[in-house]
Amino acid sequence: MVLEARHDNHFSRPEDVEEFVQVLERFERGELSSEEFRQFRLKRGVYGQRQTDVNMLRTKFPNGLMSAAQLRACAEIARTFTKHDRGHVTTRQNIQFHFVKLDNMPKALSLLEVAGSTTVEACGNTVRNITGCPYAGVSPTEAFDVTPYTHAVTRLCLRAPWANDLPRKFKMAFEGCTHEDHAQTAINDVGLRAKVKDGVRGFEMFVAGGMSTSPRPAYRLHPFIPADELLARVEAVIKLFGRHGNRKNRARARLKYVMKTLGEPGFVAAYEEEIAAITAEGRLKQEIPLPPEESAPKADPRALQGPRAAEDDPEYRNWLRTVDPQKQAGFAAVTIKLYRGDVSATQFDQLAELVEVYADGTLRTANNQNLIVRWIRTGALPHLFARLREIGLAEAGSNTIHDVVSCPGADTCNLAVTSSMSLAQHLTRYLKSPGASAESVELARSADIKISGCPNSCGQHHVAAIGFHGTVRHAGDGRQIPEYQLHLGGGFNEDGVQFGRHIVKIPAQRAGEALLVLLDLFRDRREDGEDARSFFRRVPKEDVAAALAPHTIGMTFENLREEDLVDLGQEKLFDVAIGRGECAA
Repeated sequence: MVLEARHDNHFSRPEDVEEFVQVLERFERGELSSEEFRQFRLKRGVYGQRQTDVNMLRTKFPNGLMSAAQLRACAEIARTFTKHDRGHVTTRQNIQFHFVKLDNMPKALSLLEVAGSTTVEACGNTVRNITGCPYAGVSPTEAFDVTPYTHAVTRLCLRAPWANDLPRKFKMAFEGCTHEDHAQTAINDVGLRAKVKDGVRGFEMFVAGGMSTSPRPAYRLHPFIPADELLARVEAVIKLFGRHGNRKNRARARLKYVMKTLGEPGFVAAYEEEIAAITAEGRLKQEIPLPPEESAPKADPRALQGPRAAEDDPEYRNWLRTVDPQKQAGFAAVTIKLYRGDVSATQFDQLAELVEVYADGTLRTANNQNLIVRWIRTGALPHLFARLREIGLAEAGSNTIHDVVSCPGADTCNLAVTSSMSLAQHLTRYLKSPGASAESVELARSADIKISGCPNSCGQHHVAAIGFHGTVRHAGDGRQIPEYQLHLGGGFNEDGVQFGRHIVKIPAQRAGEALLVLLDLFRDRREDGEDARSFFRRVPKEDVAAALAPHTIGMTFENLREEDLVDLGQEKLFDVAIGRGECAA
């Protein structure tokens, strides 16, 4: 039984695939240069990889919403066209497929198109996938469901000329919850937080946030805009960026640099000019039609059949710690913890079946590279856990220190310095190793770890309690040391974002030992009731550096070890290789 999705998340059209085929054929006939084709394919979600003759394909899921049909399309692509039989959930709620040959792209795009998913403007100098709170519609603390608004803005921008020929990429996020910023609005070019004022729905609007090598918190442009002005005000900011963004220097081409160049008064004045033009056209107020409010899906008798976990099963009890009650009584939202954001082809198929039986026929991707399945009847939780355990997706620890986030890193990305995914594996292993203090790990349970393979922050290291970004150190005689810059104390709160502090650089091979030292430092020096993020924001940098000194390399390299010259997951000596970057998530 396939259930209809509660929101219309069909964003594809057949003409897009037909156009891709035509342009690809022109390129193969020599009628288009490599650069001309590169510009086109990027806007269609097709990226070059570090490896030759293969590509990465990215498909968009606004607000992270995926239907069972889309899950099955992802299964077929992963199974048929990728090297490792899997897809990857990104920190912007997309799905990526790596090692796809260009000749296979039309077939992959067709599978996505039939299921309603588009790759149009998933990459390139465009409005990227618009992200949103994965708990939208079911959160007990939300002002209202932001999903219809996320989708309305997506439709506003999708294929619009003024939104897909920008100086650089443009990112937006919607949050409905009042106390948590699950969508990370404070680091987006436009961040919108749901508010209700005098009975009227609307949004608090932030602009010009971002990370990369120079993180900047978003600026509060409006404390409140009514919902019927949302489309006009978003359009105004995008057009401002198109008009004032730096088209000569890509390193200074994001909206945050427009804010820096114009200053806050100048930025607001330029924005008001765009608003005046839209108002003169009679388009300031545009009503957004809303679907019926979500209600409980019909119960499927199969949800209470088959194996079930015992109520006293320790694994089940531990898993329940990260199951969230919905605002709808008797229902829960279940987070499926993914290892490094990966989903196998078989698991995509199995998930499609599970959301049809146990949920409402959909799931949501999250920006921490997990999956959220909502509308689970609480009585069916033991059965769902048993099924997830059968398919290898019942690991506990989602949204905890065990839930490590990582970009793809040097495994596929041309910009990456280090193998960030190997570091994720390394740290995960250390957290479970005999050398780890169980007390220290449990006390730091609420901390998050985020890893990027370079300073560009696709893994969002700036906003983690414990963040790492890959770098290289030259030790002389041509030798190179893969290292990670450690960032501590980053994260979000009701007021916005705080970026982590730079502490020290740690050789990749010593990162696991260094992590355990950090956790023991927190255990021994925390104040009553203090969580790990707050501690790492407070503790003097000098104290952390002193504790980590045995796990760093001095200026004279007196304690350099042979293994320090090899990156994690590799066997040969480290030799940094950075190419032309296309894959900034």
